[in-house]
Amino acid sequence: MSEWIEQMAAHFEATEGMPLIAGRILAFLLICDPPERTANELSHALAASTGSISTNVRLLMRLGVISKTTRQGREAALYQVEEDRWPALVRQRMERVTDLEELTATGLRMFSGQGERARRLRTVNEFYKWLSGEMPELWRRWEREGKPKLKF
Repeated sequence: MSEWIEQMAAHFEATEGMPLIAGRILAFLLICDPPERTANELSHALAASTGSISTNVRLLMRLGVISKTTRQGREAALYQVEEDRWPALVRQRMERVTDLEELTATGLRMFSGQGERARRLRTVNEFYKWLSGEMPELWRRWEREGKPKLKF
């Protein structure tokens, strides 16, 4: 389990620029049972300082991938993964990527007729133009097919 958590943390660090400890928290919350954990429990399970846990839990909450709840009679807050939030998070990231089509198009207008500069920029722009065109259908498919029916 700890090896898998490290692999997930390394993935989130490489692809999202997320600190390793944030990736560890996220990975752990994806698989822990029960699914809710206190900061102290996260600290113990991941051998991390409570300060580091606190800082990175706030980061993950800002990203919308974990949430915090409190319960009457329990002093410590509980954290859990918001797995239903992931498609929206990915969609926002993909929209930011496709925003580059507009930026490269602006660049093309600036460097129109400038040979090699324009060629390189056009190559990048064509990719983002294609990607932007594919996104609407990808999301329509997700909405049509919905999340998979889980069988346990």
